[in-house]
Amino acid sequence: MAGIYIHIPFCKTKCHYCDFYKTTDFGAKTDFVSALNQEIEWRKNELQQEEIASIYFGGGTPSVLKIEEISSILHHLSNCFSVADDVEITLEANPDDLIPEFLEGIKNTPVNRLSIGTQSFHDADLKSMNRRHNSQQALASIQAARDAGIQNISIDLIYGLPNQTLADWKDNVLKAVALDVQHISAYHLTYHEGTVFYEYLKKGKIKELPDELSFDQFKLLLSELKKAGFEQYEISNFARNQRYSRHNKAYWERKKYLGFGPSAHSFDHQSRRWNVSSLRKYLQAIDEKGPFWETEVLSPQDQYNDYMITSLRTKWGISLNYLQTNFASKYVSHFQHEAEKYLESKHLYLEDGIYRLSDEGLFISDKIMEELFYME
Repeated sequence: MAGIYIHIPFCKTKCHYCDFYKTTDFGAKTDFVSALNQEIEWRKNELQQEEIASIYFGGGTPSVLKIEEISSILHHLSNCFSVADDVEITLEANPDDLIPEFLEGIKNTPVNRLSIGTQSFHDADLKSMNRRHNSQQALASIQAARDAGIQNISIDLIYGLPNQTLADWKDNVLKAVALDVQHISAYHLTYHEGTVFYEYLKKGKIKELPDELSFDQFKLLLSELKKAGFEQYEISNFARNQRYSRHNKAYWERKKYLGFGPSAHSFDHQSRRWNVSSLRKYLQAIDEKGPFWETEVLSPQDQYNDYMITSLRTKWGISLNYLQTNFASKYVSHFQHEAEKYLESKHLYLEDGIYRLSDEGLFISDKIMEELFYME
């Protein structure tokens, strides 16, 4: 089983926190869809032995596509790859794009999951992030999607925002659980270089939230979602009734995937490939039939470190048997040595040969992963 990621680089505005590749110039959108379909055709032999279990439209803002453009891309994928009958097809969407006409159109495509970029139910937060929608649109879009017959809905939330109080965050979380969605992704704000928030931070226009308050927000998130019947299956992802994101779960399980479009990444266990992060260069290369990607062959050390960062963050954890079967003894010894102190401090626990993060370990997961890495 494998996955396919489609990067749609267009955004009507640029959010202040986002460091994904995007452009606000829609002039080349039609040419982009044609080029994307051409890339799909060219790469149709790359997953011949695999059934496609998930297709994910990310961005950028995939919901700026016309319904016929989405249908065209899916048609090319189904012609070029072996797509599973029960394939999960996710479309990321902004609340303000989810108008009745668009949702009615989506219903007539194979798309069966929406990931809605809600981010917050507070207008002040949304304005500070330069989001296009307001709190009323955030709430209305979710109900509109459900009214249109779309049952598998995920929403994104961001915490750790400048000036965000614990009470503000609790209100966001409680509003989210009251909406009866199946999946919530909640991410702590990261100040990525090149973003507006990063520049504001450097210039002293905003201040990072104190660590203690960030931790309190995370603890509240875990507590309230657990009470509401959500299972935390990855550090930032929560699902009801095991409605996990099949696509993201495949990333963390290190399944093969292909990425199409500018900046999209691909992975086949032995190597990684990434497309050029420029729409102009991508279109030019497709037109000239030239290379538009770079490739990195993964060393055993790379593969070990990948396993650390993808597996420890999930509820499925790190398997000692998998380590011993797939990696040289020096990696296994290093892992056991570094993990021991976190077992003693109860940041990790070991059960049936599986190492997992404890609730306390979740708060310092980045530090633990860093120390489990093998560096020569």
